[in-house]
Amino acid sequence: MGFALTQHQNPVAEVVPEGSSSPGLILLNPLSLSLSLSQEETYVEKKRKLEIEVRHLLDDAATDSLTLLELVDAILRLGLGCQFESHVTRALERVASFKQNRENASLHEVALGFRLLRLHGYEVSQDVFKSFVDSQGNFAENLRLDVKGLLSLCEAARAACEGENILDEAKSFTTKHLRELAEESDISLAKYINHSLEKSLIRRIPRLESRWYIEALDREEHAYGMLHELAMLNFNRVQSTLQGDLRDMHKWDINALENLPQYMKLCFLALYNTVNEMAYETLKEHGVDIIQYLTKAWADLCKAFLQEAKWLYDKETPTFEEYFENGWLSVSGCVILVHTYFLASPNITRDALDCLEKYHDILRWPSIIFRLCNDLATSHAELERGESINSISLYMNERGDSEEGARKYLRGIIDETWKKMIKERNNGGSALPKAFIDMAINLARVCHCIYQYGDGHGAPNSRSRKQILSLIIEPVQLEKQHSF
Repeated sequence: MGFALTQHQNPVAEVVPEGSSSPGLILLNPLSLSLSLSQEETYVEKKRKLEIEVRHLLDDAATDSLTLLELVDAILRLGLGCQFESHVTRALERVASFKQNRENASLHEVALGFRLLRLHGYEVSQDVFKSFVDSQGNFAENLRLDVKGLLSLCEAARAACEGENILDEAKSFTTKHLRELAEESDISLAKYINHSLEKSLIRRIPRLESRWYIEALDREEHAYGMLHELAMLNFNRVQSTLQGDLRDMHKWDINALENLPQYMKLCFLALYNTVNEMAYETLKEHGVDIIQYLTKAWADLCKAFLQEAKWLYDKETPTFEEYFENGWLSVSGCVILVHTYFLASPNITRDALDCLEKYHDILRWPSIIFRLCNDLATSHAELERGESINSISLYMNERGDSEEGARKYLRGIIDETWKKMIKERNNGGSALPKAFIDMAINLARVCHCIYQYGDGHGAPNSRSRKQILSLIIEPVQLEKQHSF
């Protein structure tokens, strides 16, 4: 048993049958999920010792560039970035200070350094890859068997901004050769290749990636045993916290709403109370009245819903552009992000409020990805229900293209939108704080996750349920000697 729960207190997950009104809903019995005092003390001491070992590795001046990069990458992929944030920052500063474009640097080192430095705000040019391409801009064919280099280059290419042709070529080159290698490689190596090809790191939910990476390393020999052990302890500890949050949610007494008359009144009052309570708390803590920004976000969402309803019931077909401009609002991404800003920002500024009111691109871009991921996953079911208005069908009708052509076009929009988000995050030119921009990017990641295998929201399948269970319910199984 993992340390996350005291004995005989495993949370009981109940999956509502698919024929019910809420298919695939996963519930937790409201059990006591806190750690015992002895477990907590043991965890804290174990965690402290392991963190000291990892910090020593990061701060060791003798550690070379490649070792530092691989260590930082492992820390981030294992979900330990918050614990070592300042040490990771210093390590990357050291890497950035090393002489660039060293002749002997491998493709793996250059690509890994490019991705980590760029995603941490450093200005890194795509020109670092010029030594690996010929005069025509094609990557050297002798790189096609360098699996480690190809995997790192594949992930680096996904951190491209607009107009970076070398990285666009890198994406095509690595995708082609990694697919070939996946068919020829052993199971262990093919696992990593297929995982990378399925979805890039930058588009994955970090906690789910941590779970996958922990379990992938668990079956192999690896260089940082103490890091792996710390990651398992940390994952289960965070999971225990999430379970506690779910337990608190179960305390909400739904019976208190029974005396309310109509369901519309119920919905309105619930929303009204939530918005006003949030506005009151923000006014009390920050001295800023945010009610107009919250109500505007909800009003715009309802207007977008109403527009879609009019199209449906009036049997009116909008243009692709009309649907698209309404769709990024109706998908609710902006409502989510407006609330997120007020809940998570320690300082509320007038400039940031202006960005929220006008739906700055950092709110719009994740919402576009949200809408298109939704349409790509739900179009077949919508057509079966007689709901013919979605981006795929509209594009096909306007352009006379096939369904696959329409899907390719939408995926292209998603790719270009990601490039814009990455550039915005690195440039930091808006009044919105970097922490909020990261949250907006996380919304896009959540959308890729929810709709990766179909409609994970409206009709979750076994894969969607498995993701939820692995994230919140099922702890990582620790080695026997590390159990509590």
